[in-house]
Amino acid sequence: MLICPICESVFPDGMADRCPHDESPLYVVGDDIAARKALGPGDIVASKYELIEEIEQRGGAGRTFRARQIHLEREVELRLLPENTITKPSDHARFRREVETWGRLRDDHLVRLYDSGFAEGNAPYMALEYFASGSAGDHMRLNGRLPVSACETIARHCLRALDAAHREHVLHRNISPNAIILEVRPDGSVHSRLTGFGLAKHLDDGDEDPTAITMTGQVVGNPAYMAPETIMRGTLDPRTDLYSLGVTIYELLTGARPFTGKSLAEMLAAHVTGTAVPLSRHRSDISPSLQGLVERLIDREPIRRYQTADEALVMLEFQSERSDWTPIGEPLSSTPSTQWRQWALFAVMGLAIFVAALILTL
Repeated sequence: MLICPICESVFPDGMADRCPHDESPLYVVGDDIAARKALGPGDIVASKYELIEEIEQRGGAGRTFRARQIHLEREVELRLLPENTITKPSDHARFRREVETWGRLRDDHLVRLYDSGFAEGNAPYMALEYFASGSAGDHMRLNGRLPVSACETIARHCLRALDAAHREHVLHRNISPNAIILEVRPDGSVHSRLTGFGLAKHLDDGDEDPTAITMTGQVVGNPAYMAPETIMRGTLDPRTDLYSLGVTIYELLTGARPFTGKSLAEMLAAHVTGTAVPLSRHRSDISPSLQGLVERLIDREPIRRYQTADEALVMLEFQSERSDWTPIGEPLSSTPSTQWRQWALFAVMGLAIFVAALILTL
């Protein structure tokens, strides 16, 4: 399977070297033999799952189906990964260890893993909780950028999910709008869940090669959301997940990614050396607390980001509680103290930019 890093279109192997939409070089995700087979509604997988319909991929390689778990009479999201992805005994052991770890994770903002194993042709599969609602990426493609309140809720929920995963030493490595299941409840509230752990890495593996495959193929993660230190040095730790989440929230807020390019090389270089357009230039209704969270998460220097998901969550909630921010479009009642805080914020930001520029010139 081939994927365009710019528009995220998916193409079959051997189609072309470049995306027909934007001429970007395509990159390979796995030897996706399973995706070329004529699987469809009514087919039985692993003697226990009946396929109902194919659904849009939530991230990673292979194909995703809504399926019926025959003996339990429940619907699941079934991910069938490429055949022969896992061949060596060490790969089998890693696959089982990682899915067992994911299966133990319990959080209201994580999609649960029910079952895993190997189907016909040695194709790994994972059976997950099924949610009829689409992803945050689906909502953005249909309706454009999301409301600020929804984005702040998504940020809170994903930070809680990452905190639960990181406490079990599991990195996600593939956070994007497509990996966030977004549910609008009857009372109008938004509830989100993080899925797409098919590229997860267990921190105790001792394997620092970012191209070392866990479960799904030859490329780990989407380059559009990859942290600079992963691109340059192959570093993987909880802060790389936080960076990807920051890029994701930025995109949901603005409808555009903070780091782009006309080619894969330009996009990767933008992550390493580029500067994102401030959120305030995209829209005027973003709270200072959410803007500060995102800007710190996408800082190119890991040491300047939040170091843990819990730290980021605590600061977001603390700043939100203390904020007396009024969004544009509502009557403004700016008091002298509010104006002073605004000028102080600009002064601090200016000083930080000056210091960062000074450091870069040394």
